[in-house]
Amino acid sequence: MSKHLVISSLAVAALAASAVGCATGADPKIRADIGAKLQAAQTPIQACYQRSLTTNRKLRGMYVVQLAANAETGQFGDISLRRDEPHDPVLRFCVIGELAKLRLDSPPGKRIEVDSIPIKFEWTTP
Repeated sequence: MSKHLVISSLAVAALAASAVGCATGADPKIRADIGAKLQAAQTPIQACYQRSLTTNRKLRGMYVVQLAANAETGQFGDISLRRDEPHDPVLRFCVIGELAKLRLDSPPGKRIEVDSIPIKFEWTTP
């Protein structure tokens, strides 16, 4: 029986729903761009979790991330965790760093806040 890594709440549907719900009143094109950028972060965030598991094999739990897209640049910033169950500073630093690399394709013209992005870290058996 082998185990594999799952970041279950960082699934495509959850991210798209988060982006749509958080940016209420935002242009549908901007909401779609936010969802696409969050999807693109899935693999790097999985790598963060995989590296953290080398020092703590029992690491699991959920983050609920809050962030904003800058009006002039579209760069994601003001990233904070509303919920931090893993309580692992290395994982937290890595995940926030990956999210901070994200930038919308075109500046939104106004600050766009994303209130709730759930990311669940867990091991599952196939």
